[in-house]
Order: sequence, then C-alpha cells, then structure tokens
Amino acid sequence: MNATDKLLESNPFEFSEVSKKLFLESFKENALNHYEKHEFTKKLWDKLHFHPSDLKTEKDLEAVPGTMVHLYKEHEFLSVPKKDLALILTSSGTGGQKSQQFLDLQSLNNVKKLALRIHQELGMASSKEYNYLCFTYDPKVANDLGTAFTDELLTNFTGKKEVYYAIQWNEDEKQFALNEKGVLEALNRFASSPYSTRILGFPAFLYEIIEKHNIQLNLGEDSWLQTGGGWKGKSDKEIPKREFRKFIENRLGIPERNQRDLFGMVEHGIPYVDCEEGNLHIPNYARVFVRSPYDLSLRPKGERGLLHFLCSYNFSYPAPSLLTTDYGRVGSCRCRIGGDTLILEGRAGVSKHKGCALKALELLERT
Repeated sequence: MNATDKLLESNPFEFSEVSKKLFLESFKENALNHYEKHEFTKKLWDKLHFHPSDLKTEKDLEAVPGTMVHLYKEHEFLSVPKKDLALILTSSGTGGQKSQQFLDLQSLNNVKKLALRIHQELGMASSKEYNYLCFTYDPKVANDLGTAFTDELLTNFTGKKEVYYAIQWNEDEKQFALNEKGVLEALNRFASSPYSTRILGFPAFLYEIIEKHNIQLNLGEDSWLQTGGGWKGKSDKEIPKREFRKFIENRLGIPERNQRDLFGMVEHGIPYVDCEEGNLHIPNYARVFVRSPYDLSLRPKGERGLLHFLCSYNFSYPAPSLLTTDYGRVGSCRCRIGGDTLILEGRAGVSKHKGCALKALELLERT
C-alpha cells in the first residue's frame, strides 16, 4: 500500500501528528510523480529551486510553488499518456476556455474514495434509500461536466430510489434546459413518497422555483439538501446562508441541520463540505494556504488573500499545488469536527471565467 492509499484509508478529519505525516508522505509521493513525468512542472520547480525531496516537515509544505489556475484552462497538462485516461472532466468557460481535469483509473478511484470518506465522517452517507432531485445536468448526456459528475457521485453515498435530473438536453433546440414542470412534478411526487428526499445542486434554481410557484411541502425530517455552485449570476437575489436554510425548512420541511453546502473546483477535486454549523471544513486530504496577491507571501490564519490548494490523490493531472484567483481566509469552527475551515470571499480581479455553474444559471433567464 502506497502513502496515498494509506492517507485515503484514514479519517479525513483527524489532525494528529500521525495523520499530518500521512498527508506529507502522500503529497511528497504525488509531487515526485509529477516532477518526474511532467516537463513543465519539473522546469517550474527547478527554476524556483524546489524539489519534492525538500519536504521533510509539515511546515515545508508552505514552500511548494503554486501553479496558476489559468494555465490549466489554456493547456492540456497530463502526467500519463492520454490513452490511459478513464475520465476527462470539464467546466465550460467563456472565450472557448475550459477548466479540465484528467483522471486515470487510479486517480478516479481515489477521488471517489476520498469524497465518500468525507461524507461518511460528516454523517451524510447512509445505507437507506432516498429519492433524489438534482439541479444539475443529466449525466447521461453531460457525463464530462464537473457538476454532473459530482452530483451523480453524491447519489451513490446512499441507497437510491428515483433520481431526477432537472437540467435536461432539449434535442429540438440542441441545448440544455431546466425542466421546471418536471421539477414541480418530482417535488410533489417525492412529498407523497414513503422515501425521504435528497436535493442536490445550484441553490438559486431551487430558491427561484419555490418563490415563483409558492411551494409549501413537507419532504420529511430525514430529507437533506446539499447545495453547490453558489449563486453566481444571481448574486442580487442571494440571501444569507442561515436565512436560506430557514426558508428551505419552512417551505420544504428539510431541517436546517440536514442542509449543507459544498465547494469544489474541477482542477482541484477536493470537496469542502459544511458541518451543521454551516462552515466548510478542510479535510486532512488537502492543505489550504492564503497568499498575498502582491508577493505571494503566506498570510496568517484569519487574514484574506489568494487561495492556494494542495492535494495528493491525482497522479495523472499535474495540479498538486494550485494557486487560484479566488480570495478567501482560513478560519475555525466550534463544532466537533475540528481542524480549519475555508472561508470564501469572492473572485479576485474585475473579470471572471464562466464555469458550468454560471452557464447553468443562465437557464433561469429562459424559464
């Protein structure tokens, strides 16, 4: 069993010296893989006088150079032959740009395992069967989109009865469209079902449909909501997380404790998931640093800067150290989970790329 296998068998929310060493050894193993197999990564790290063998302690991780996220939108970066890939995930962008992640079978299995482990430890996985309403693209058609992959993966963390995907391919118009009538029918069907419901996906879709049709249902105490993708493109209608959760409990009967948010990036692949307190927790499968936008120096905990993510599960895609254009902070939480939390504070700069979340929310303008 290699170091990464050992890490992914461990509790993602254990932060002992032993568990920290597991991540260090896993990251060192992964970084060495990309250093040896990806020419750009090797040249960049050589130029910056960094070598994976330099990683001796947890603090040494702070010195790993970050590769700017835009390079992954403009170039196909691979550490394996393309024929060895099992899946390519994309997040469509403006100007023909796409964020992509390339997964060989080992890396695909790793990301599935780590996502399951995180949700298990947060009490979100179950052997019980649920109905699913997914506000994302139907994966039978959009099987390469990151949001479709994520929601399909999340439905596998419980038993499944019916799964309804709300954004469906319209063959006549040759584009995806929100099936609003189908959503209303599914909500009413699930409300009368003996099985509890789990709703996944973009919160703006759900909020606007409830408001537009004045929906008042009771999906049951064991129903769940897991949002993702944020309110991009609908920020003028965004309401605070606590207010949104009260709204959902009042309108759909889903308890606030069973409502969680998820943040992820196609290029990074680690899910950062809410606890009951509403804070995104950083698992031991990743590290998050905050950098000054002026000189990339490390900002102390609690201070704002550019987010710099480390992960070690993907051996086919050389993004173990990703420097983003997102502002954020590292914080704390009073819940039982422990460890640090991720606080998101928006996109740096005056322009932004339109990922699949933004593209999906455009559909609201047509409904």
